[in-house]
Amino acid sequence: MKQLPQIFSFIIIIVGISIVILTKTIEQVIPKLGYAAFQSAGAGSYSPINYEMNLDLNYWVGGICILVGAIYFIRHIAFFQHSITEMKKRNKEFEDKYK
Repeated sequence: MKQLPQIFSFIIIIVGISIVILTKTIEQVIPKLGYAAFQSAGAGSYSPINYEMNLDLNYWVGGICILVGAIYFIRHIAFFQHSITEMKKRNKEFEDKYK
C-alpha cells in the first residue's frame, strides 16, 4: 500500500505521454487523410491548411499530467527518504539504549 502513490504518479505520467503522442500522431495523419480524400474525390483544390487542427489544449493537458505526476512522485520519494532517516535515527537510539 505504501507504493500506491508511486504507481498512481507513474500512471499519470504515462497518460500524459500517451496524450502527447496521440495528439502528435493525429496532427500528422489528418492532413494526409485529407489529401487522400481529395485525391479520391478528384474535385476542387487541395490545401493542407484546410485539414490542420488546433490541438494546443491536448498538448497542455498532456504536459500538465506529466508535470503533476513527476512532482507527485518526487514529493513521495522525499517522504520515503525522510522515513528512512527517521528509522535509522530510532535504530541508533535503540542500540545506544540497550548496549
